[in-house]
Amino acid sequence: MTHASSDTWVLIPSYNDRPAVTACLESLYDSSVGGFTQLLVDDASTDDTAEYVKRRFPGCRVRVNANNLGFAGCCNKGLGVALDEGAKFVLLLNQDTLLERDTLARLIGFLEARPEAGVVGPKTYSFDRMPDGSPKLLYAGSWQRPLLPLRQHIPGIERSEVTPAVDPVQVDYVWGHGMLIRTEALRRTGLFDTDYPMYYEDLDLCRRMRSAGYEVWCDPRAVMWHDQPDGARSTRSDYWRWACKVRSATVFYRKHVGGWRAPLMANLTHLADVAQLARSGRLRAARDLATAATRHLLGLRDHLRGTAA
Repeated sequence: MTHASSDTWVLIPSYNDRPAVTACLESLYDSSVGGFTQLLVDDASTDDTAEYVKRRFPGCRVRVNANNLGFAGCCNKGLGVALDEGAKFVLLLNQDTLLERDTLARLIGFLEARPEAGVVGPKTYSFDRMPDGSPKLLYAGSWQRPLLPLRQHIPGIERSEVTPAVDPVQVDYVWGHGMLIRTEALRRTGLFDTDYPMYYEDLDLCRRMRSAGYEVWCDPRAVMWHDQPDGARSTRSDYWRWACKVRSATVFYRKHVGGWRAPLMANLTHLADVAQLARSGRLRAARDLATAATRHLLGLRDHLRGTAA
């Protein structure tokens, strides 16, 4: 095992899933590099995750939030600690992820070799494999579409890789389930924006990174696994997730577009997503998104009427 510098940190925001957190930390401890700092920030869980981690993984530092802050706020708590203590790189990991042995080493090596890169993400496979047993690709790079930046172009998503990508590629977005961040860039751009209730705060950060002159990359030589399907996009669907996505889309477009175009682009994004979900057979998810978008639009209308009165 080689040793990373202690100024490389791994940050895991957690909430109420001790088995997933345990598996994530076990994969991290099996990494081909050691010497990094580990920090779990528990977002006011109601289970015993934090106490269990303290006992089971004594090398992992644990912080417990007094109140649930949501994804962005929980991440920011941990990032603030890392920045205060002089971290150079921070790997942000969802609790329901697993790393391959050399993933952390490859990501660190990439940022060390490319100082203009602000963030790099690994290729990601789903825990849920294809029917023939081959890995199901979730992420090997994401690019914003020209007219609607929240409509991402994600080649190969939810399919087997015919020709696996092997070369690092510059992208528009790295997803927050697994991203190694250069803290020098983070000091310039600021932390995650807590105005996002959930979703799109990672895309917002990448957009700010690029605006500050930093590059955003995916290195498919580094591999991780992520629990899927997403509770919003899955066939079962979770309505509350779509409500969060709709509100977060409003925040994103107001922030990066503004004016009359912001609500127009948000609603065009929702319409396009509803159509895509319906075409893929995710009818419950399409219905939930359409309902969430309609309710949000009606709420804005009522708010404007009340303001005008």
